[in-house]
Amino acid sequence: MTDKTDPAFGAALPAIRRRTFLAGSLALAAAGIVPFGGKAQAAAPAKGGKLTIGVHGQAGFGPLDPHRMAGDIAVDLANQFNVFESLTHQANDGSVEMWLAESVTPDDDTAAIWTIKIKKGVLFHDGRELKADDVIFSIKRIREPGTISGGHIGPVKAYEKVDDHTVRLILEGPRSWLPTGLSDPYSGMVPAGFDPKKPIGTGPFQMGEIVPKESVTIKRFDTYHGDHALLDEVVLLPFEDSSALLNALQSGQIDIVNDVDASLVGEIEGNEEFKLYNSPTGKFFPIQMRTDRAPFNDPRLRQALRLVIDREAVLNSVANGYATIANDLYGRYDPDFDDKLVRARDVEKAKALVKEAGLEGTVLELTMYHDVATALVLAENVKEIGLTINVKQLDGAAFYNEEYMERSFFGGDYYPSGPFFLISSLADGPNAGLDQIKWRDKEYLDLWNEASKTVDHEKRKAITMKLQEILFERGAWIIPVYGNELGIYRQTVVGLPEFDQSGAGIFRSLAKIGFAG
Repeated sequence: MTDKTDPAFGAALPAIRRRTFLAGSLALAAAGIVPFGGKAQAAAPAKGGKLTIGVHGQAGFGPLDPHRMAGDIAVDLANQFNVFESLTHQANDGSVEMWLAESVTPDDDTAAIWTIKIKKGVLFHDGRELKADDVIFSIKRIREPGTISGGHIGPVKAYEKVDDHTVRLILEGPRSWLPTGLSDPYSGMVPAGFDPKKPIGTGPFQMGEIVPKESVTIKRFDTYHGDHALLDEVVLLPFEDSSALLNALQSGQIDIVNDVDASLVGEIEGNEEFKLYNSPTGKFFPIQMRTDRAPFNDPRLRQALRLVIDREAVLNSVANGYATIANDLYGRYDPDFDDKLVRARDVEKAKALVKEAGLEGTVLELTMYHDVATALVLAENVKEIGLTINVKQLDGAAFYNEEYMERSFFGGDYYPSGPFFLISSLADGPNAGLDQIKWRDKEYLDLWNEASKTVDHEKRKAITMKLQEILFERGAWIIPVYGNELGIYRQTVVGLPEFDQSGAGIFRSLAKIGFAG
């Protein structure tokens, strides 16, 4: 099996067709030649200029809020990584590093009391310094109902201001991985009294003009506490249609197409004006099954679906090779990820599980938003085990309506690459933030709570491995592949990262991107 998981950055798209490339890349690799130019060095970016990024979306964004979705994931990611910043940060190797915090340490082995030392000299975009009162206000706001990452922190019993740059959090229960929980992009620090109509953060860019349903502009913040951004400003333009995105790129309206569909890469092959950005990631679009309703309350059905799906077909036919096979587990770049849990397709075992559960002939309706092609692969596969899946595709407005939290079998939600407990606290941990699958597996939840009070990393790692084994055997998600981050950009744009595991590398690196001098 060959997949395009090696970073391929900085190379002009070749003047060959897709089928020729897939066959020829093996021969090139054997000869020591890296297709798409490999790691060729690009010119250093110069300071200044305006970069325009085309994003695929419906532009349904409203006021930009660091703790809630704005309605367009690309706009969200651009701002969470550039206008707002969190106390800690997810590094490319999966570790957690300090960012706005100098340190986040437990007061004892209970992991229920934590002291946060705040970095001094960090300024908000209005000139105020980030202090303890702002951190307390931000964490309280993150904990409000309807936010994205409140579950990562867990209930807080008390907030104590030790001094202007020190906060003590007293949690309702232990949270041994709190530094990880504070690293979520939707955990940005804001000034006390924050107004989402006037978004103010601490990032390398500050908010510029917002034109609802048309564009969002961010501008360089010249008193940033770290390395200053090179670009003067970045404009995000949404396009509902992929063809319109490519037309805008070719006409010069935009400089980068972010998160391009793999099937469209071949559209500009042979045009040396453009380059391909291609980084492996841990991002994914799961197919989810609600475990409190029949027939998905039967783990045999859930396992049968995971066993029957043809992951190679998803990799090659759906992702066009720009992905890595996954085995239904999240947290690919977590240091404690268990890469030994590998799923082989087993139609006979899947068929036996369906028969044992008495579910032969069952008809299932699968509701999808993104990644419909993967659902169609699964629908074809289940015919081999006596099941029928009818795939129903919805647009964003219909998918995220009042039925969103009530569906039993659905897919298309985007999950970025992230540490195991960060995603688990959203999806399947105790009091999960989203709780769509209604996961109530007692063994799993008991172990999860045990891990949360285990400060010693090696001991917690052993528990984390067991948690992954449970999800592998009876979990409620189907994750066939981890998608690569793909972008198409003008050759005059330089400074893109060679590799970024997050799935948002273009946005995470905006401060380092510029135009060739």
